[in-house]
Amino acid sequence: MKTFKKNLSKIMIFAVIMLALIVMPASAMHVHAEGFSTAHLTSGHTGNTVIDASDRQAAYAYLIQYKNNLVNVNNPSQDIKDRLEQVWTAANSYIADNNLTAAALIDYVNTTALNFDSVMGDTANLGNTEEFLFVNNNSITPSATYGQMTYYTLSLINLGKVDVTDVVITPQESTDINKWPFEILTASSVLVIPKIQASSDVNVAHTYAQDVTWAFKVSAQAKTGTYPLVFHVQYYRNGQLASTDITTYINITGAPGAGMLSESSDNNDKTSTPRIIVTGFRTDPEVVYAGDTFNLTVTLQNTSLTTAVSNIQFDFKAASEGNNNETTYEAFLPTSGSATKFVSSIPAGSTISISIEMTARSDLMQKPYVITLNAAYEDNEKAPYTMTSNISIPIRQEARIDTGDAEILPESIEIGNQTNIMFPVYNKGKTTLYNVQVDFIGDTVEGGSTFLGKLEPGATGNVDAMVTGIAPTTDDGIIIARVSYEDEAGNVSFIEKELTLWVTEPFVPDDGYYMDDGFYEGDFEDMDGEGGGGVNVKAIVIAVIIIAIVAVIIWRVIAKRRKKQRMLRELDDIDDDI
Repeated sequence: MKTFKKNLSKIMIFAVIMLALIVMPASAMHVHAEGFSTAHLTSGHTGNTVIDASDRQAAYAYLIQYKNNLVNVNNPSQDIKDRLEQVWTAANSYIADNNLTAAALIDYVNTTALNFDSVMGDTANLGNTEEFLFVNNNSITPSATYGQMTYYTLSLINLGKVDVTDVVITPQESTDINKWPFEILTASSVLVIPKIQASSDVNVAHTYAQDVTWAFKVSAQAKTGTYPLVFHVQYYRNGQLASTDITTYINITGAPGAGMLSESSDNNDKTSTPRIIVTGFRTDPEVVYAGDTFNLTVTLQNTSLTTAVSNIQFDFKAASEGNNNETTYEAFLPTSGSATKFVSSIPAGSTISISIEMTARSDLMQKPYVITLNAAYEDNEKAPYTMTSNISIPIRQEARIDTGDAEILPESIEIGNQTNIMFPVYNKGKTTLYNVQVDFIGDTVEGGSTFLGKLEPGATGNVDAMVTGIAPTTDDGIIIARVSYEDEAGNVSFIEKELTLWVTEPFVPDDGYYMDDGFYEGDFEDMDGEGGGGVNVKAIVIAVIIIAIVAVIIWRVIAKRRKKQRMLRELDDIDDDI
């Protein structure tokens, strides 16, 4: 009957959701890029107002449509579909079982949508960067004059559905005056944008535009004309590393006699400038945790098909962390003490690999860290060149989860009764834990599953569950509390905690009955059942009888002794009279 009720409940929920999908207006069915909001709530509830059934239906409909869109667009494998279904099932249960405020519901639904995106992983059809990352069209082409300092601002907007984070932007500098009109003053000109917020509306995207600004000095040899400036961009989207090149322009007024930029184009085609570029990299191990020692291998190519390069010095420079000069430190340290590698030559068009062993600091946060690779080299004519590129190393933090002492009240129950189990769950690591859930495993109990949700680093979740006894304890009374959680990539892990709970058979009295005066009549068997601790009526009655018999014997002995003493006194009196 219990199973039937559960199935009936699931059928009713499914019917309500499908009805909501049928009758809901098309505008409510559409999954907006800005996510689930108060506009989707049909009841009009906002803020701390507790949601009603119609709000839950709106949340169900949004998540179903979001999930179905991902499946239809990306056509993922069955394994990915199953994981999407698991996320949906957990969300369905959480929304149905909790009295949420409107604000809490909105936050949870948007978090679940991000979990859907995380499950898709590499299978998601994210498209090329150029499809969503653009130069702000409100920007104008700046102008600069030879020999002067100029400030160049690059403004980017994101027209995609997902935010991009840790955006690393590197100007593609060159010593060729026909390609780069500025003097190279620093070893690296890399700038970082923490996040560019997504928006499918161009007008709204302008309000989310993110700017980075460089201070460049225009070379005295710069030519007059419009220079294309190329910026290499690395970023994270849905946890995946990607990169692209973005081209903008600047108008340069060159020195008298320097010539026009267009006049040198023919000469440029005749000269092959040897360039070294990073074509890829890998780490061993593949996933690097804070505190790990890892081997970084970088693959480089001489893109010139006619000119070899030689006397190449590579310098690895890790990102600096800290708030001021006294606390600044490098995220990665070379184990050998030197971050410099030397390569004698790279033939034209050839590819080489260089490796360096480094150690990640143990206190790094879980995020990508940039390593800048600088190179200085020469061509066949001993002309000097430089190169700068960036490599982004994602650092993971080991999840550290623990539990506190458990309180079980009562510690022994009969079959069919419930007990309350309470204990804390601690996130002792430096990474956020997602979808934290506690389930109780054992042959003697059922129920008690508790969903704690997201635990930030240093946070505590409290388990307060009721479990029901279903079978008597036959061994040591141990049941298992399994705490499961996910990392940012959706990988599931768990820890187990042993608890002691005794479950006994229900007490059933022997044949007999109680009189009005409270005396029990029957066969005087143990009224507390097997192993019970109640009153044993038979033992009490026997004890009372034994005490009564002993009392009678003692009384008779005392009476006989008194009678003998009285007779002796009477004989003494007779002797005195004689």
